[in-house]
Amino acid sequence: MADQTANSTSTDAGEAEALKSISDAMRDAVQNATEDAAKVREKLAGMDVGRSLSRFAYTSSYMVSYGIVYGTVFVARAIPQDNPIVEGFIDGGRAALDALNEAKEISAPASGA
Repeated sequence: MADQTANSTSTDAGEAEALKSISDAMRDAVQNATEDAAKVREKLAGMDVGRSLSRFAYTSSYMVSYGIVYGTVFVARAIPQDNPIVEGFIDGGRAALDALNEAKEISAPASGA
């Protein structure tokens, strides 16, 4: 019976030591997680969200405009130049630019006065 009591006591001590070890590990894990969360929070606070959104808007607009202009130029170059359709596009484009320049000249003195 004495052997059972001694054996029981050593088992209880071993279990207590294991539970203490697990408890210490859990405490350390919680402390590390808290520290890591604080570091991440500091890094996120340092980021400029407005600047990131502005950069995203610029990059998106650039890609869309590049795709439109490149596609238009590619199609325009694929069409033979010596035909009435292309000459009509060229003349229409020039007329639109002239009208735009006239509109700018008219509105410039009005805004400067």
